[in-house]
Parts: sequence; C-alpha cells; structure tokens
Amino acid sequence: MAQRKPEEKSALDQILRLVNELSPEEQERVSEELKLQWLRRELGKSEEQLRRGEGIPGQAVFAELEAEYERRKAND
Repeated sequence: MAQRKPEEKSALDQILRLVNELSPEEQERVSEELKLQWLRRELGKSEEQLRRGEGIPGQAVFAELEAEYERRKAND
C-alpha cells in the first residue's frame, strides 16, 4: 500500500474519530454507503473497459465457470 502524506493521514484520522462517535446503526450506514460508492466506482471502470472492447465474451466466462465447478466437484 502506498505511503500516505501527513495531511492525508491527519484527514483519515479525523474521519475515523468522527465515525467512532456515531451510533452502531450510523456506523453501519456509513459502512454500507462506502461499499456502495466502491461498487459504483468499480462498475464504472468495468463499463469503460467494455466500451474499449476489453470485455470477455459471456460464453467464455460461463465455460470457465463450468470447468472450475467440474474440477471442484471431482476433487470432493
């Protein structure tokens, strides 16, 4: 992980202190919102990759999943 600049560390410390002051329910809401923001960012990246033609054909993905399933099933 990249080393944080002192001002970034200070901001992060402040945020964590504020989150610790929240009720457990509010902390859960913050956690869920952060997860949603991360997911939206990742989906945005994926959409950009698809626009650039960098996707994997669905048939190939399902064939790979099926092969992995069969390998695991055989090893059980």
